[in-house]
Amino acid sequence: MINNSQLTSYCGLYCKDCIPSKAALYNLAARLEAILAELKFDKYAALKAGQTYWSESNAAFKDYHRFIDVLQAIRGLKCKAICREGGGWKGERCMIRNCAIEKGLAGCWDCAEYKACRHLEPLLKFHPNLAYHLELIRREGIDKWATKRKGHYPWS
Repeated sequence: MINNSQLTSYCGLYCKDCIPSKAALYNLAARLEAILAELKFDKYAALKAGQTYWSESNAAFKDYHRFIDVLQAIRGLKCKAICREGGGWKGERCMIRNCAIEKGLAGCWDCAEYKACRHLEPLLKFHPNLAYHLELIRREGIDKWATKRKGHYPWS
């Protein structure tokens, strides 16, 4: 079983809170795309977009191809593995992970310079509680912090 220390990324995010970790979402998106393809729904949408003798036109179906593009983009967000196993944002190319590993740190919270770290700047804009989480991990420890964490995204 995966524990809190394994689910805590090097930057202080918690893998289970991240949208790209929601396997059910990606399974549903893939299934929906497969069903739509099987039904040749693109042809149906084209008919629905134009007026026919049996129904009113529905302009929303003119953008069906965009819906499929978005569905595929959503599927592309899926995380391949937890951060500590090479997954997460940018996978092995993550400069935060690489920095922590090079310094021999469990994560950013162990670095004396993390408050001014340029690697964390982009995350701080998207994850408003990251600084709080890094302090919490430093104070509580990597195994105990997760139950006290705050929202992952600005809307949570």
